[in-house]
Amino acid sequence: MPIAVLLITDRLEQSEKLERLLSMWGPCDVVDLRRPLDGGVAPYRLLISDVDLSSRIAVEAVRDRLAKVRRKGTPYLCLLRDHSPRLKIQANAIGASAVLPADLSAKSLLDEIGRILNPEGQAPIQQRFVAASAAMADLLSAATEGRPLPVAAIEGSVEAINRAADDRDLGAWLDMVWNHDDATYQHCLLVAGLAAAFARALGFPEKARKLVTSAAVLHDIGKARVPLAILHKRGKLTAEEFAIVREHPQIGYEMLLRQGAFPHEVVEAARSHHEYLDGSGYPRGLQADDISDLVRMITICDIYAALIERRSYKAPMEPEEAYAVLVGMGAKLDADLLRVFSSVVLTA
Repeated sequence: MPIAVLLITDRLEQSEKLERLLSMWGPCDVVDLRRPLDGGVAPYRLLISDVDLSSRIAVEAVRDRLAKVRRKGTPYLCLLRDHSPRLKIQANAIGASAVLPADLSAKSLLDEIGRILNPEGQAPIQQRFVAASAAMADLLSAATEGRPLPVAAIEGSVEAINRAADDRDLGAWLDMVWNHDDATYQHCLLVAGLAAAFARALGFPEKARKLVTSAAVLHDIGKARVPLAILHKRGKLTAEEFAIVREHPQIGYEMLLRQGAFPHEVVEAARSHHEYLDGSGYPRGLQADDISDLVRMITICDIYAALIERRSYKAPMEPEEAYAVLVGMGAKLDADLLRVFSSVVLTA
């Protein structure tokens, strides 16, 4: 897959959130302004700089990088930390197609990028996907940094995902999620989209649908505290690494419980989505009567999403094959819910 976005930055150590956000549009290549460019030039769809342009040395360095990678017609977005008229003129002088504040909200930034890449306008489901992705960026950033989770952003994400489910086009949602190059974003948005469609298929009223989708959005929040080197590892995890990953349900549970802003069912889903009805799951080895219907739904969506995820090193399973794996798990999953789930994923 060709690299979709190039980010030029002079603060590499702080670029992770922006990089993950930009990966919604596909693979994001990050260039440290302090180092020379290596290798050939990829066919970038969009060039972005997040650089302090107050010094002439930085301006010339950005100009040099752009000259090496920019092709005719490729848009260039310049993010300015100081939005003074002088620096706006400087940005335009080095060829910016658009100039935006560097501290722009995730939602506003994604909206602007959407307008740059799709000047004819985005379909409603694309707009909802942008809103959900921006909220996920704020959510994961807050969780990683130990800040309170943004309740309003989460509620906005849930609303966007449920309205996307109302469009009855799960296939379009999955296509957009699969384009997301960040593994954590891709998985969370897959599970959330599946869960929203699942709740709709079950005929849940709006309040219950919000509860299910909220649980899906937050089910893996504990992974924000798992090292990225482990989460993004391509090969098999070591026993020690797997033990670290297995801590994420309890971490997420404690995180949500400590903030005290989330329904009990949502908090419990974060802790119990790896539990199985036969008692073979973790972290507590719960059995059927101890596992709520909401948790059973999230578990089905979580496993299915893992099977259909797209990675550069792993081909996704086809829907029929992935669903067959769920059926093959037998007494571990709720058979009645699984039958309804088939109507969601085998007709998408």
